[in-house]
Amino acid sequence: MSHRRCRGARAGKEWKMKSGIIAVVLAGIVVSGGIAYAFHRTVDGPVDGVVAVTAKTRGSTEVVNVDDLAGNPEGFKGEFVLRGAVAGVRKTDGVFAVVDSREFESCGVLTCALNTIPVKFDGELPAPKSIVEITGRVIRGEKGLIINAESVKAVK
Repeated sequence: MSHRRCRGARAGKEWKMKSGIIAVVLAGIVVSGGIAYAFHRTVDGPVDGVVAVTAKTRGSTEVVNVDDLAGNPEGFKGEFVLRGAVAGVRKTDGVFAVVDSREFESCGVLTCALNTIPVKFDGELPAPKSIVEITGRVIRGEKGLIINAESVKAVK
């Protein structure tokens, strides 16, 4: 009898171990799927959502979204217009943060956005949750890359 109990106990431990392995594998699949979806979503977005930057010296400036800029900040040379939703404001430093306005408009909260970009502006800072268009350029600040804004215009 004791032999059977031992075998039963061992089988229970093996089942727990197998279920733990299954849980880890499933979690890995979910994470991989999420990463693949995020990559696919930013690369193969709708034509009007994926924008390129054209320097003002070439005639026109298209609006860049936060996720596009965050994916390749060094690729944005010269002045451009960035559209985003204001996620936070630090008036004492003249800095505010923006998230992708498309994500904010689709989910309704600021915390669902993938990327946040800091903006330095010497003028009046915008209100949180407002949609703004920022004319400026990427510079290297004390804590990394930051947008040095020449103008900020509330859109919504």
